[in-house]
Amino acid sequence: MVVRLADSARSGLLTRLPDTGIAAYSMVFPVVQVGVVIAEANGGFGRGGWALAATAAYTPLYLRHIWYFVRGRRPPAAGWTVAAVAIIVAAAVPLVGQGWLPSFFAVAVCLLAVLPWRWSLPGVAALALAQAPLALAFPLANPAAIRGAPYYYAVTLLWRTSAVFVPVWLVAVVRQLDAARSDLARDAVLRERLAVDARLRATLGVALASISARAEMSASLAGTDPGSAARGLAALVEISRGSLADTRQLLSGLRQPALRAELETAAGLLTAAGIATRLVLPAADPAGGVSPELRSGLRSATARLLRDGSARTCVITLSSAGGRAQLGIEVDGRALAAPDEVAS
Repeated sequence: MVVRLADSARSGLLTRLPDTGIAAYSMVFPVVQVGVVIAEANGGFGRGGWALAATAAYTPLYLRHIWYFVRGRRPPAAGWTVAAVAIIVAAAVPLVGQGWLPSFFAVAVCLLAVLPWRWSLPGVAALALAQAPLALAFPLANPAAIRGAPYYYAVTLLWRTSAVFVPVWLVAVVRQLDAARSDLARDAVLRERLAVDARLRATLGVALASISARAEMSASLAGTDPGSAARGLAALVEISRGSLADTRQLLSGLRQPALRAELETAAGLLTAAGIATRLVLPAADPAGGVSPELRSGLRSATARLLRDGSARTCVITLSSAGGRAQLGIEVDGRALAAPDEVAS
């Protein structure tokens, strides 16, 4: 694993954050806004009742958009449901008054959660610009209260939107990254199993087929040509010994993953983290051995890049010099570390 235990623990906390916790956090501002409207009405529950009814009407759709967004999916009929939230919030403005304007943040959050950035950001900007005309058009619930400055509602919309959307977006990103890491780990295991299967077929499969054929031949000649049967049995013993040696060598190589598999896994993790990664590998594995320091250098370099988060491109080069494998890593066109740190 190339991620530190502390980083993994923080990631795990976000991925295990229950949906009820996300929903409770997202509902803080809607609940607070109903209380503010009731307080501004000086005990009158007419406007407060309309605010409560409108909140109860739009929050199921609002939470539905957040639920899908955290899972990296787009809800069915997303355009219609976002429009429904906008209509409900806008329709309540004449009934509740100026104190209801901060509730437009829910429309902004839904836009950001559902639409692409090229559409959602202009939509949020339009909502912010509309706050001043709406504040001038509709009075506060309490006529004796000081009229709110028009720009106050635009600022309120922006900071409420960011206060809700940014944490939810971070949870969604961490969950998607965690899912990508799991998929990459499963893919690496599958690739290794396929490679092991191919090696077993190429070595043990051929050897066992030869052993079986020679054993049948020797058995058939045992009664008619003992000399040929003895020679066949001797060849059978040699083949068995060679197969045993090949099996031991194969099992010794399986004790640690192939370097190519580790390189592909590291490249996949960096790509999932948004770093465009390219592998430059030789046609065949290096003839020399692979030192533990090289594998450790690869893992530490990958962890460093994942922690840093500022890299944009990465090139990982595997070569051979002096009968030993060497590893070179370039980040944004510059060597990541000195050769003695990542190569052997």
